[in-house]
Amino acid sequence: MLAGNQFKVVSTDSVSFDSKSFTLLYLPIIGRDAFALYQLLRLSDSGKITFFLEYLNFGPNQFSEALDKLSALDLVSVFDHHDAFYFQVKSPKNFEDFMNDDLLKQLLRSKVEEKTFKKLFENAEKPEGQNISRKFYEVYRIEPVEETDEKEAAEKLLQADDFNMGAFELAMKDAHLTFSNETQDKLAIYQLAQKFAKNWFELFNLALQTKNQDGTINKMQLSNRILAETQPSSALTALPKPVQALLNNAKTHQPTDYLNQLRKNTGGTTSQAEYRILNEMAKKNLPDEVQNILLHYVLVGRKNSVLNVTFIHQLSNECLQNNIYTAQAALEWFNNREKRSKQKQTTYPAKPKLVKKAPEWSNANYVEQTSSEAQAKFAEWQQKMRKENDNGINRGNS
Repeated sequence: MLAGNQFKVVSTDSVSFDSKSFTLLYLPIIGRDAFALYQLLRLSDSGKITFFLEYLNFGPNQFSEALDKLSALDLVSVFDHHDAFYFQVKSPKNFEDFMNDDLLKQLLRSKVEEKTFKKLFENAEKPEGQNISRKFYEVYRIEPVEETDEKEAAEKLLQADDFNMGAFELAMKDAHLTFSNETQDKLAIYQLAQKFAKNWFELFNLALQTKNQDGTINKMQLSNRILAETQPSSALTALPKPVQALLNNAKTHQPTDYLNQLRKNTGGTTSQAEYRILNEMAKKNLPDEVQNILLHYVLVGRKNSVLNVTFIHQLSNECLQNNIYTAQAALEWFNNREKRSKQKQTTYPAKPKLVKKAPEWSNANYVEQTSSEAQAKFAEWQQKMRKENDNGINRGNS
C-alpha cells in the first residue's frame, strides 16, 4: 500500500457506534494510533492514502500497523483492487456483546489492571428476574437441506463451529488440567484454534498430552505438537520393524525413563549431572519424543558412554532451529546429520601443511660445485678482511 494509492470507504452509513464503549473496551487493545484511524475512517469517503498520513501525522509503517490492528479485530476489512483499496468499516461490539466474547475479554484483561477490569463489570447494569426468552429451535422450524458434497459440508460445519472455550474449561476441570496463566493461555488457545482450524475437543486432547508435570497447560509444547502434525512424514507401517519399535518406544516414555532404559541395555548408571541435562532440555520445550531420539543418537548411535552437556545443547538447539517436533522427524534428522558432516569434510578438504625446505648445504650428500677461481677470490677477500680487523684492533690499543 503506497501513499499515492486511491482509497474508498464503504458501509459507514450502517455503522453503529458507541464512543464510550469503544473508548473503554477497544482503546486499551488497539492503541491510540488505530483508535484515531478508526474514527477518521468513519468520517471519510474517498481520496488518496496521503490523506490519512497527513491528517494523523502518520508514517507509512505507522498507518499499516494501525490498519492491521483494526482488521485483526474485524473493525475494518481491507480489499486490494489493483491501485485502489476499499475499506469496509464495521461496527464495534457493544458492551454486552464484547464481554460475552471471551477472546476480546481476555485481550482487554491482558492490557489493563485487574481492578480496572473488574470495575467495568461492576458498572454494567444487569437484568433482574427469570429469563423466559424462547430458544431458536423452539420457535423456528428449519427444513433439512440435502448436502451432496461431503467435503463442502465438512468445511461449512468447521466454519460455523466457533471455538467453545466453555466446553474446553469443563473438560479441563474433569481432567484436573489448569492454566499456567489464564489470560495468556486462553489467548494462545484461541490463536491456535483459528490458525490450525482446531475445535475445542481436538485442542483439549493435545493440551492434555503436552501438559507440564504440575498439570498446567504448556503453550509451547502444545504449539510444537500441532506444528508436528503439519510436518510431512512417511507412514509408520512403511518403515522397517526395528525403526517402528524405536519410534513407538520414544513416543511412549518420559525422557528419564527412556534414559534409564538405555542404561540397562548399554550398561552404566545415570548421574545427577545427566538428570540436570534432561531438565535443561525440558526447559527448552523440546518434545519428549524428540529428546528420546536425541538420547538414542548420542548413547547408541554414536556409542558415547556419557552425556556431554555442550553436545546435548548443540543438538537440542539444532532441533529447535529446524522445527524438529516429532520422533520420526528427529530420527531422519540425526541419520542425515552424519552424512552432512562427511559432505562438509569432502567439500572443504584440510589445507596442506606448510613444510619449510632445508638448505641444500645441510644435506650430507651435498657436493660443492663452486669453481676453483671463485674459491680463490673468496679466500683472498677473507684474508683482506682479517688484516683490516687486525689493524683496527691495534689502533684501539695504542
